[in-house]
Amino acid sequence: MVPFSRQVIVLAPYGRDAAILTDILGTLDIDPVVCPTSQWLLEQLHEASGAVLLTDEALASIDLAALEKRLDAQPPWSDIPFIVLARRSRADSSIQQRLAARLPKRMTNVVYIERPMSALVLVSAIEAALTGRRRQFQIRDELVAVAATNDRLRQAEARLARSHEELEHVVAARTAELERTNNELRHEARERQRAEEALTQAQKMEAVGRLTGGIAHDFNNLLMSLSANLELANRQLDAGHPAHGFVANALGATQRGTRLASQLLAFSRTQKLTLQPVCVDQLIQELATLARHSLDATQEMRFVPGAPGAYLMADPNQLELAILNLVSNGRDAMPKGGRITISTYAPRDNDLPADLTPGDYIELCVSDTGVGIAPTLVNQVFDPFFTTKPVGKGTGLGLSQVWGITHQCGGAVKVRSTPGEGTAFCLFFPVAAAPESTEAVHPATLIAAKAMQGVGSGIKVLLVDDDDNVRDSLVAGLESENFSVTEASSGVRGLELMTLARPDVLLVDYSMPNMNGADLARAAQKLHPELQVLVITGYTDTAALDGISNARVLHKPFALTRLNDMILAMVSGAAQGV
Repeated sequence: MVPFSRQVIVLAPYGRDAAILTDILGTLDIDPVVCPTSQWLLEQLHEASGAVLLTDEALASIDLAALEKRLDAQPPWSDIPFIVLARRSRADSSIQQRLAARLPKRMTNVVYIERPMSALVLVSAIEAALTGRRRQFQIRDELVAVAATNDRLRQAEARLARSHEELEHVVAARTAELERTNNELRHEARERQRAEEALTQAQKMEAVGRLTGGIAHDFNNLLMSLSANLELANRQLDAGHPAHGFVANALGATQRGTRLASQLLAFSRTQKLTLQPVCVDQLIQELATLARHSLDATQEMRFVPGAPGAYLMADPNQLELAILNLVSNGRDAMPKGGRITISTYAPRDNDLPADLTPGDYIELCVSDTGVGIAPTLVNQVFDPFFTTKPVGKGTGLGLSQVWGITHQCGGAVKVRSTPGEGTAFCLFFPVAAAPESTEAVHPATLIAAKAMQGVGSGIKVLLVDDDDNVRDSLVAGLESENFSVTEASSGVRGLELMTLARPDVLLVDYSMPNMNGADLARAAQKLHPELQVLVITGYTDTAALDGISNARVLHKPFALTRLNDMILAMVSGAAQGV
C-alpha cells in the first residue's frame, strides 16, 4: 500500500507566490512539489499526495474536466485536501460562494483563505489539511485490517465445514484466534455505539441551536419594539424632565438584552472566523453574567482582570464560545461544588507554550477546583469526540473547538491539572492594537440632505413587517421625522402595493411567512430594478440576500436615528459612508 506522505503540491505560477509559499512550507519540514503549469499539477496528483495548495488565479487555468477525472480515480477512502488562496473583490460577499460554483463536484475537501493572509493562518490550515489526510490513510489501514479479519473468519468456517472428523482438534487450535477476533469485534461494536451516541448528541445540539436562533430572533423583535417606543417617548419629554433618566436606563437594558441575544445566536450558527481587536477584560465582564447562570448553588465564579485596556486578536463570538465551553467543563468537574476563576494576564515573556513564535501574547486562564484530569489523559483532552463524561453530558467536541479557535487566531493552549485539586486551561492570543473609533461619520451630502429636507421630507418608504408592534413603532418613528410611510403586514400585500406606486426605499423584515424579505426584494426589483432595499432582521445569517442589488441589512434592535440615516444615505447615494 502507498504510505502517507507530507508532500504538498503547489500551483502558483504568477509573481513571487510560489517562492513565498515554498519558504513557508519549508518551516514545516515539507518538501513542496512546485508545478509551473496546471498540466504539471494534474500529472503530479496521485493517491499519495498529502495536499494541494493553489491560488485563485491558478485555479482559473486548470482543466476542470481533467481534474475531476483525476479525482474520480481516487479510492473511496481518499479525499485529497485543497487549500485555495483567494483575494476578495468588492463584489464578493463570500469568496467561497464565488469559487465553489466553478469547482468539480468531486472536489469537496476545500479550505478557502482570504489574501492577504498571515503565515500563521496558512501554516495552521496546511497542518490541519495534512492531519486530516493522515487520518484518511489510517482509515484505509483500518478498513484493510477489518477485511483481513473477515477473510480469516471465512477461511476458518470453510475449514470447519471440510473437517468434521477433526472437529475437536480444529476447535482447540482455533480457540485463541477466535477469542482475539471476538474481542476485536466487540471493540468495534463499542466504537460504533459510541459514534452513534455522539451523532445523536450532535443532532440534538443542532436542533437546540435552531430553537435558540428562533428564540433570539423573537427576542430581538421584542427589543426592537421596546427601544423604538422608548426613543419616541423620550422625544415627547421636555428638556430636564426627570423621566429622561428612567428612559435612558431602560434603553441601556435593551442594549444589554441585545448582547444577550447576540450570544444566543452565536450558539445557533456556523460562521467564518473574523479576526479583530478584542478588549479581553471588557468581553469577559460582559460574558460573566451569562456564564454564572450555568452554575448551581454550590458553585461560584470570579473574574480576576489582569490586562486592563489590553486588546488581543481573535473572533469575539468564537472567543465567547470558547470561554463558555471551558466554564461548562469546570462546572461538570465540580459535582460537589467549588470555584471557577477566569484570569487575564498582560503580555509577558515567560511561561509561553513551546509552539508559539516569539512575540507579545495575552494569557486568558479558566481554572476550577474540581476532580482534575489523570496524567495519562491530559494529552487526549483536545482530541475530537474524546470525553470522560456519560451520554447526555457532552459530545467530546468542546475542548477540540477551544483548541481550534485558539490556534486559528494564532495562539496556543496549555493545560495544568492535578487530580483531586483542579484544572486550568490557559489560552494565549496575539496582542492587538486598540481599534480606531467606529462612530459613524455622516457624509457631507447626507448632512446637507437632513438640513435641507427636514430629515425625511418627500422620501416615500414602503414598510413591510409581519410583527404589528415593530411595524407600528417604526411607522411612528419615521412619520415623526417627516417620512411618507406606506405599510403592509405581509410580503404578498407589500408586492401588491409595489405595483400601484414605486417607493424610494423598500424597508422589509427578513423573516416573514409565505414570502420572506429576500423573496419580496427580488420580486420588487423585477418591477423596479433600481429600487433601494433596506432589510431589517433579528437573525445573523442573511445569505439568502446574496445577489440582490441595492440592498442593505440593518440588524434589530436599532436606534430610530440609525434607521433615518441609512434611508437618507441610500436615497442620496451616500450609503457607503453610513
